[in-house]
Amino acid sequence: MMNKLISSVLLFTAGMCHAELSGLNLQEMQETQGQGGADLSLTMSLNHRYANDMSLNDISKRDASGRVTQAFYSYDCVQDVRCRFAFSPNNHKDGNNQKWLVFKQIQGTIQIDKISLAGTTILNKDGNPQTAMKLSFYDDKPLKIRNLGFSNLSVETDDTTTKGYLKDSKYSQYTAYTIDESGVKTTQQVNVPTFDNGAEKGFMGLNMHGNLHMSGDLKIFSYNCSGATGARC
Repeated sequence: MMNKLISSVLLFTAGMCHAELSGLNLQEMQETQGQGGADLSLTMSLNHRYANDMSLNDISKRDASGRVTQAFYSYDCVQDVRCRFAFSPNNHKDGNNQKWLVFKQIQGTIQIDKISLAGTTILNKDGNPQTAMKLSFYDDKPLKIRNLGFSNLSVETDDTTTKGYLKDSKYSQYTAYTIDESGVKTTQQVNVPTFDNGAEKGFMGLNMHGNLHMSGDLKIFSYNCSGATGARC
């Protein structure tokens, strides 16, 4: 009995809640006006502790005064060979072996505290009002760039056992030689300096760390949009 009563109430309510939708023609759409927007925040993190530890709610920890006491954007990769980007320019080969340009130990965190998205109106090339999308940036909400870059760049070549972009050779020792007064050449293995010892082999690196301040509006619109029928908007 109770089920029948509930069903009757639902059917009665559905019968009362009736709305009819109708389409708008081009003229009615042009006369429609509105306003609104959204404030957005965004954090992108790659191969950092913040990216791997889902329990962290921010890229750093601060004290009561706002000073950073602990940062979570240190390099954190389970295996260095997994944190790479490689491509083969013009499909270049050394004989039958593919050559690769490999960016090693890629990492970075970018945080945007606030960016506003809204609609606005501009005057197009014909002098007529036209709708545009507006992105607003704020000087007191800088773009935070933390340890963004790669440790080194190298050119690697495939061999019979390993793809070039998977090679994990590191600096440890190098061959040095000395020549005595009689002209006798002596070679020996010498440890590389501490700075490079244990690092992946390569010839350059890049790292960016800081804040990028921007203030102003970026309006995005179609230059060819005139509002006429068939216009690309």
